[in-house]
Amino acid sequence: MVLFGNQPFRGKKEKEAYEKTFAGKYQKLVKKNHFLYLGLPFMLSIVAGSIYLQKFTSVKWERYDNKYRQLNEEEMLNLIENKRTFDKKNDFYRLQGFLVDNKVNDDYDMVRVKRKPEDEPVWDKYK
Repeated sequence: MVLFGNQPFRGKKEKEAYEKTFAGKYQKLVKKNHFLYLGLPFMLSIVAGSIYLQKFTSVKWERYDNKYRQLNEEEMLNLIENKRTFDKKNDFYRLQGFLVDNKVNDDYDMVRVKRKPEDEPVWDKYK
């Protein structure tokens, strides 16, 4: 079975004129070595495009990282304005009600509450 060609019909003069153009010369070269003149430029354009677009994708992912990155505790505290300094000892006394104007009140005595005899620790009995 004969297949119809996909080449347009050109007369002798039209064919000679077409072969002098860039498209005609390129078509002739592609027929000789299709990988060198068609495949290689295609692959090079893909590689060059990915290298060129790498800058744009890196900017995209840096924006994403900045938007969704996790803040540690110090960074979160730095975001709060008008914050007070944190000290464990002073905060403990402040919460207990012993701290007034960042100074510990000395008008209290730490006294141990007397326990019932049965509530005393067991390990003291066997000495």
